[in-house]
Amino acid sequence: MSTPSSPVLPLEAHAPDPLFRVARSDRLLDFSYIDAADAAMARSGNRFDVPGGGVLYLASTPAGCYAETLARYRPSARIIEAVRDEDPSFLVAGAVPADWRHRRLLVEVDLHEPLSFIDIEAAATHTFLTGQLAAELTTLGINELDVAAVRGPNRLVTRLVAGWAYTASDEQGDPLYAGIRYVSRLGNHECWAVFDGTGVTQRRARTIDQNNPDLLRVAADFGLRIF
Repeated sequence: MSTPSSPVLPLEAHAPDPLFRVARSDRLLDFSYIDAADAAMARSGNRFDVPGGGVLYLASTPAGCYAETLARYRPSARIIEAVRDEDPSFLVAGAVPADWRHRRLLVEVDLHEPLSFIDIEAAATHTFLTGQLAAELTTLGINELDVAAVRGPNRLVTRLVAGWAYTASDEQGDPLYAGIRYVSRLGNHECWAVFDGTGVTQRRARTIDQNNPDLLRVAADFGLRIF
């Protein structure tokens, strides 16, 4: 006779020290907030924004920060096709203006004795949250959570997960998680969505040089020119 299987529990992760962020020089550690109207839209706001709460988006490496912030400069398929119609030999490259670098800094960030993070990339977490959020996922047309769902473009799904993690608490009513560990949709970059309530401190901030190796590596991956 087979024995009952143990309940599947979400995987937890611990953030490295330090973490990194690329941000405008006047908003280095600003948390992201979303209002109720935007939260109800699948393409509005950031991936793990929580209505009523704040989220600070960080990465384990500078390259992860550059990938997340430079993606909007990539040439779109529509632009590439339009240029190709005019001149098939012309190579389209997106341009990142010097002003982008001048207005931003690369920041090293320390977390103050953070709780663990829920690992949204883990299969066990997908299984657990599919059970916890079955009714809501069904309404959204999601049969089960998987990597495609948590990295997909529908932010109603990712914010549903974030909202669950943000409000999850133990028997004493204390929060369970400091935030969410996830992987960027723009490459194999480890990222962290840090919930407000977790202490954060700026360790140091650096200007972004045009010849920064991490910046140039991401630019090459994206077909970008850095000015």
